[in-house]
Order: sequence, then structure tokens, then C-alpha cells
Amino acid sequence: MPPLRDPKKDARSKTRVTKVLPVDCTILSLPLNQTTPHYLGPGDIFAGRSMNISLSGMQIHSDIELDAMTVMDVMVSIDKPPRKMTVRTQVAWARRNAFDLYGRWRMGLRIIESRPGELDILNTYFKQLV
Repeated sequence: MPPLRDPKKDARSKTRVTKVLPVDCTILSLPLNQTTPHYLGPGDIFAGRSMNISLSGMQIHSDIELDAMTVMDVMVSIDKPPRKMTVRTQVAWARRNAFDLYGRWRMGLRIIESRPGELDILNTYFKQLV
């Protein structure tokens, strides 16, 4: 599936590609100053959709709002070849969507760790989309 729009350069250091992909998120740790009301804790899993993604971060949409500094593993399913990869992320920000677009909340995530070689696979995949 081609990207919905051309990748753009902005204040980020990496090119973001708009791509809606299914993601499964596993919460690893919550910040000590948790302020958002939700029922999830470490070990809990929820689903969402990626909206844009780069080698340094991604934006996801879901029905879950998490506080900044929450750490979670995000499993991304790419379609060519069919493969699932997991990256460790940290929530940078969360905002409510004006409309329920793949979920009521959107979150900006920083990629803080990945398995050896997986960022290279994602990089190759994203270069094919540009």
C-alpha cells in the first residue's frame, strides 16, 4: 500500500512516512507522576494504528491515553515481506483527537531501542515507500 502523502522534512532529524500499520503495544513502565486516568499497568497490552513513522519515532492512534515518559514495546506489522518487529518506545506526548480517527487519542513516541537489524529492515522498508 503506498503512503497516503509524500514524506516530509520538519523539525525532526528523520524523515517521517505516513503509513497506517497495525501496532500492538505492551506497557513496560509508567511514570511516577502519572496523571491520566486509565486502568492499564506494566504488562498490559493494547492495540492501535501507526499514522506516521521514522527511524527515530512514530505517531500512533488508539483508544488509550498514556502519560509522557511511559515506556512500552510497540510491535509493528509490515506487509512486505509479512513480518512483525518490536521497538522499545517512550511516550513524548499524547493528545485527544477531534474525531475518532483510528482511536480517540494520538501519541508521539520516541524509539529508544530495537533488536539488532530491525531498524535496518524498517529503514529499507520506508525507503521503498518514498
